[in-house]
Amino acid sequence: MKNKKYQYREINTDEIIEDFMAEDYVLKKLGLKIEPQGKNGNLTVDQLEFKDLIIDWFFSGNWIKEEVKD
Repeated sequence: MKNKKYQYREINTDEIIEDFMAEDYVLKKLGLKIEPQGKNGNLTVDQLEFKDLIIDWFFSGNWIKEEVKD
């Protein structure tokens, strides 16, 4: 079974960000860098949750999440 692919489309400009690029795009746009604070240089559970919340928040405005058809 294939994993579904998504993209985000900005409704005013039609800019498209593919889902695998979303994290880097959002963090760069917001000027954020998340430094791993867990063991062995990994992100903590709180950091992972924060990252997911920031991405969801960013794309909740003028963006539409669309499934990409192959």
